[in-house]
This record gives sequence, structure tokens and C-alpha cells, in this order.
Amino acid sequence: MRFLLASFQSALTAQLSRRRVWLLLLLLLAAGMVRLLPGEEVSAPVQVGVVLPEEGGGDFWERLQARSGLVVTFLPASLEQAERQVGLGRWDCTLVLPEDLSARLARGDREGLFTLLTGPGSTVYPLVRETASACAAECLSPGMAEDYLLDSGILQEGEVEAVRPRLHEVLLDRDRVLVSMETLDGTPLDPITLADSGLSRLAAGVTAIFLLAWSLLAAMDLGRWLDSPFARRLAPLRGTSALLLPRLAAAMLPALCAGALALGLAVDGAGPYVLALVPYLLFCGGLAQTLARFPRAWGAVPVLLPVLPAAGLLLSPVLLDPALLFPALAPLSRFLPVTLYLGACGGRWTDGLLLAAVGAVLMGSLAARDHISSD
Repeated sequence: MRFLLASFQSALTAQLSRRRVWLLLLLLLAAGMVRLLPGEEVSAPVQVGVVLPEEGGGDFWERLQARSGLVVTFLPASLEQAERQVGLGRWDCTLVLPEDLSARLARGDREGLFTLLTGPGSTVYPLVRETASACAAECLSPGMAEDYLLDSGILQEGEVEAVRPRLHEVLLDRDRVLVSMETLDGTPLDPITLADSGLSRLAAGVTAIFLLAWSLLAAMDLGRWLDSPFARRLAPLRGTSALLLPRLAAAMLPALCAGALALGLAVDGAGPYVLALVPYLLFCGGLAQTLARFPRAWGAVPVLLPVLPAAGLLLSPVLLDPALLFPALAPLSRFLPVTLYLGACGGRWTDGLLLAAVGAVLMGSLAARDHISSD
């Protein structure tokens, strides 16, 4: 026990004196602190002007305002002000409504109901056009329903006046057919929720890729040390696993602390993400210890390291689930270490148990192999 503790302390001191450890810490902290940057300019809605008629148009304007949100905000303006703001690039575009808007809506005239004033850099005018069309359709729908009831013979001319208030009535939520949109995994289709979950997944995925690369570097260091004359003389006396475990723990401890600190900065409610690091690093430790036993394996680490970040981002659901684009990659992507870690972060603890089990099997098989060799 004293030997293991002394080996761990010596290896940890050597690890902390390396610049590579502090570089890993700085990289993970930089990735985590991206979330702390101000995002007002990114999240500010696009401003769109609306030129209203001098009389009427209040109902149409109320419906437009109800559709203002995170993407577009509508601002009332005169035609001169709107032209100036669009020309200066302060507003994306302007919706110009005719002076006889109310009369045209009353008689169901939809041809050329509004005009869009755009500038060279206008981007959201298709969305504005669809929004204005939806507002116009909502204003026209009572009249269209009235015409349908008369044309189909459901109502007679004398009965329309009694039914007309109901056609203009806004139904309560319990009387409506409500459509709730959500993603494939059941997440509500809310922009803030989706953006936050996407940022959390990105931070967790990048952290997992960094830690996997760190474990490969640790495997290379352990393999070199195991190939040294000192380790060769000591291995028959102490066992190879007993020699590697303290050094492996000393290599994984800074990675665990750096990853937990980075996730704490980058993710709201980082508890599950930090807890999932334990089985993930257990797997990484088992992988590093296994690679360290085979010189050809840890000798190939310099070749694998440049490919690892791109492979992790493309084959794991960090940026996008590759199985949605290429279904044939689903089995491969599902059981990659980064994918399993993200699954554990999302509450699928069977993925975390699988990572821990694989890591334990790798370490246990190596220990059993050493025991058989010593006998």
C-alpha cells in the first residue's frame, strides 16, 4: 500500500510539473468560458418596420405584434422613416400596408394586400411575408367561413346575423386543437431550450474528445515508462498492473478536475455531466492501460491524435446525429465512447454503466493476465 501511495504521489508531482497538464486545463477552461461571453448582439431580434394606414388596421397590427418574438420584432413607422431605416441597414425590411386595408379585408380582397420594402442586406423578408399572410388569413377567416356556410346551404341569409359573433369569437385553449411541436427525442421545440441543450451537448462533447485524447497521450507515456529499464526490473517483483495503476490514476486525476471545472462553467446544472465523467474516465483509463501494454498500439497514438477530434465531432452526436443523415452509421455511432458519455449526461445511465463495465473488464483482464504470468 505504501508503494502504491508513494508511486501515486511521485507520478502526480511529475504530472503537475508538465506544461501539457496546464495546457489541457487552459483549453478546457477556454471552451467552458465561451458560454460566459455576452450574447446580446447574437440574440437580438431582427427589426422590421410596419407602415400602418391612417385609419383602421388595428386588428391587423395586433396580430402582427402577437407574432413578434426572438426572431423578428415589428415597429410602427411612417413611410419616410421606414425608407431611411432600411436604407441605413438598421431595419431588415418594412411592411407597407394600404390605406384601404380595412375595406379590402372586409370584402375579402387579398390581391396585393401589402408591399415589402427591402434593402440590399435583407434576409428575413420571406418570413415577414409569410407572417403578414398569416395575419391577413386570420382577419379574413370569419368572412370566408360565413361565405362557406351560405354557399353550402347550412345557413340562410336571415340566420347569418345571429351566427356572425361566433365566427369572430376566439376559442379558449380547451376548445382548440393544439399542436405541440417537439424534437425527435421529446425536447419541446422552444428556441431557448434547444439552443441551451445544443450548447451543453457541444461543451460536453468537446470535453469528452479532449479527455479521450488525453488518455491516448497517457497511454503513450505509460508505454514508454513501462519500456524503461527501471520498470522492466521492477515488473517481476511488483507486477505490471501494480506499477501502472498509480501512474494511471495520477494521469487521470488532473483530467477529471479539469473536465469537471470546464463543464461547471459551460453547462447549467452540470451535476449529471460531471458524474458521467467518472465512468467515462474509468473507460479511458482501462483503454490507456491496455494500449500501454502493447508497443505497437501506443506507438500509433501520434498518428491517431490528429484524426481523433474530427472523428469525434463527425461520428458522435456532438454537432449533429450522423445516424439521421447516414442510417448505416447508427450502430457505429451508438457505441462510440463520446456517444455513450453524452447518453449518460442525458440520463441514460445504462450508457455510463457500459463505459464503466468496459473499463473494469479491461483493467481486470490485465490484472488476471499478470496474475497468471506470475504463477
